[in-house]
Amino acid sequence: MNDAPAPFGAPAETANPGEAGGFFETGRPRIGGLLHPVRFSDEQAAVINAVADTMIPPDPRWPTASEVDLVTFVGRYVTPSGYKNKHFPFAEEDDVKAGLDRLGRSFVDGDTAARTQAVEALEKAEDPLFEQLRALVYYGYYSRPVVTLAINRNLPAGRDYHGPPLPYGYLQTTEPWDEELLTQAQETGSYLETDDVVRVDLSQLSWTK
Repeated sequence: MNDAPAPFGAPAETANPGEAGGFFETGRPRIGGLLHPVRFSDEQAAVINAVADTMIPPDPRWPTASEVDLVTFVGRYVTPSGYKNKHFPFAEEDDVKAGLDRLGRSFVDGDTAARTQAVEALEKAEDPLFEQLRALVYYGYYSRPVVTLAINRNLPAGRDYHGPPLPYGYLQTTEPWDEELLTQAQETGSYLETDDVVRVDLSQLSWTK
């Protein structure tokens, strides 16, 4: 470990390794992940892509998981070496890279059956790497704009889907407000000012009969 400032990854304070519990962020994680993603070797990147194609098998109607740059996405949500993350999926660089190296070239070169068996072995062993990669692959894949377009194209129920509801909301599917009901609510509705709210005394209540 070194005493260099932590990589930019959150809008709150950062801490050096070994300080503040070893966490490199004290607030919410940065939206979009790390500004500078963790980098992987060519073989590690190939393993990530092979895992992605194993968890989301290629289909001619859908973008291939290994072709939507999941390697960069994974790198944005892996905590840099020397720091301990406190946010899902709790994937730390050294552990993730060690797991990718264990799978290695044999996994990349294996056929579908061999890859599936290797991934199932991780799951059955309750290896944290399985849950971390599964979360990163699924979240990464379904966050890609090209996948959103495929959902629009391939699923009748997804024709008006545009990805995350914020910041615009589902404008095309939200029903308009009933102006008549709104008028009635304004005429007969009421509310209590915050300063007028009082605590209810529950001290006399009992669950015994």
